[in-house]
Amino acid sequence: MALDGNEVFTIDGLSLRVIVTELRRMFQVLDSEVSGRLQSVRMFRDIEGTFYNYKMSVEPDPKYRDDYNTFYEIISAPVESHTLIFPYGDTMMEFEAYVTSGEDSFRNRKPGGKSVNLWSGLSIDFTAMEPQRRP
Repeated sequence: MALDGNEVFTIDGLSLRVIVTELRRMFQVLDSEVSGRLQSVRMFRDIEGTFYNYKMSVEPDPKYRDDYNTFYEIISAPVESHTLIFPYGDTMMEFEAYVTSGEDSFRNRKPGGKSVNLWSGLSIDFTAMEPQRRP
């Protein structure tokens, strides 16, 4: 699991040279549809499992701007899921996740009179395809 590109994550086996500016980890303990309040008002939980989801923001590395564009193309592809490796505790966790949306910002620069489109501040949510922990 060598991370020699960005040293934080890989996506579909690639470690692209982008700068990770924020990485947030969230969890969701998901109940099945039979969960709910009993007549005694006590909660009954039929737990499906725990999902670990991530929110990430990246900036282009000025030396490797093409990697940012490649990353954008990968995460915006109309595919079911991606294989990810993200930090988890003191180690790394590999899992499948999907992306439904992302966003970044545009800026136009004119160095030497030549127009250059610069995109930055890409923010993405990764949602696990299945629970990483089950009861």
